Amino acid sequence: MARSGSAGAQARRPPDRPGPDPDAPARRPAVPLTVAPEPGGPARGGVETEPAASGPSLTVAAVARRLGVAPATLRTWDRRYGLGPSEHLAGAHRRYSATDVSRLLVMRRLTLEGVAPAEAARAALSADPASDAVAGAGPRGPSVSQVVDAYTDAVPMAADPPALVAAAGHFDNAAVRWMLSRVHPRDPVAWWTDLVDPALRTLVGRVTLEGPGEHAAPALTAAAFAELRSRAAASAARTPALDDRATVLALSAGRGTELLVHVVATALQERGVRVRVLSSSSPRAAVEALSRLRPDAVLVQVGPDEADRPAAVEAVRSVVEADEDVPVFVHGDGVQGLDLPVAATVHRIRTLTGTLHELLATVT
Repeated sequence: MARSGSAGAQARRPPDRPGPDPDAPARRPAVPLTVAPEPGGPARGGVETEPAASGPSLTVAAVARRLGVAPATLRTWDRRYGLGPSEHLAGAHRRYSATDVSRLLVMRRLTLEGVAPAEAARAALSADPASDAVAGAGPRGPSVSQVVDAYTDAVPMAADPPALVAAAGHFDNAAVRWMLSRVHPRDPVAWWTDLVDPALRTLVGRVTLEGPGEHAAPALTAAAFAELRSRAAASAARTPALDDRATVLALSAGRGTELLVHVVATALQERGVRVRVLSSSSPRAAVEALSRLRPDAVLVQVGPDEADRPAAVEAVRSVVEADEDVPVFVHGDGVQGLDLPVAATVHRIRTLTGTLHELLATVT
């Protein structure tokens, strides 16, 4: 009987339109995303231009950077929920189409709002990638800025440091990321001053009994770094040919200032200035970075501890000796008391807002 039914089904099926294999995984149609390559090289963030027939696509690493998640998270979403790349080129790994990225934006947005991953995945898979509800997609798919900025249409919320402290203390990552993304979404300096810095100061000064692996302050710092990565990816997409703009070399000379340096870097990038943050304050590393980047200005962030200040002075001195023409801006508590080199290019700045304004006035 089973063979008869199968034969009957085949007889009823038109010969030139074979039916789908019920055991084959469903494939989603790819919507082309038009991305213009930058002058002098391939497109940024892993985007490669393909012929107009197929359209460009993105690698796992590129999508992870643009969404502010780990590549392992994308692979998990692919394995568990089917939110994976749908395009495949001969001899290459599968790549994400614009449709795939639009669905991932829905997934990311819902999970940050506290929706269970399985529910968020169902909503993402059922979303219409051609609808304006999915990352502002238009008739030909979303633009680069729409794909990157998952919170372009988010309603801003007022800064509430106690609420952020409470969410961080309960290790509620969804609530933490929700607040971090909606407070001053286009102003990283105000975001730091009004929300993140007060919350971190509270957590660092609070005495608690925590379980293994539970430390609220580092957890909040990690979430803040993730949010800055998302904002930087969005601003990079909104700013064409960012690599052709002025460059600032920023370095942190002191413990506890790494996040603040990245805040300034993100704020500068929001205004079209390319920034590279050096992970070391050693004189040798500073000189090598100076020689490699040839920046238009250098920012040295001084740490709050007295013991960190000699490192800042040495970093400034090495930069001045290597290039006496590059402007050097030194920011931090007690900067007026530092024994810095006497040079017209060395500037002491006491406020974060002043640092941003002075750098912008110099390089733009």
